[in-house]
Amino acid sequence: MGPSVSDRGDDGDLDLAGITFDVREWFVGGDADEVIVDLQSVGEPTAEEAMPVQVGTRLLVSGEPRWEGAPLDSPIAWGCGFSRYYDEQTATAWRESTTK
Repeated sequence: MGPSVSDRGDDGDLDLAGITFDVREWFVGGDADEVIVDLQSVGEPTAEEAMPVQVGTRLLVSGEPRWEGAPLDSPIAWGCGFSRYYDEQTATAWRESTTK
């Protein structure tokens, strides 16, 4: 965990942590073995609490470049129900929907 990779040092800063991920599989957007992404709270938008994430937690992460540009330009992960704990059923659905 480190400093934000999407903040610009102005009033629009979200002060999110930049999280280093070891990538096991890319569905779209990259091919690096490791990536740093700003991570919001992760979980369903209606959840009372965001799911706890610790070092080593396996996740399926979706997101976008915060300020437009290439997929990994100032990347921010979506925490509103798309990013989630890893499970094979969801990974298969993501894989199938991104390879058609």
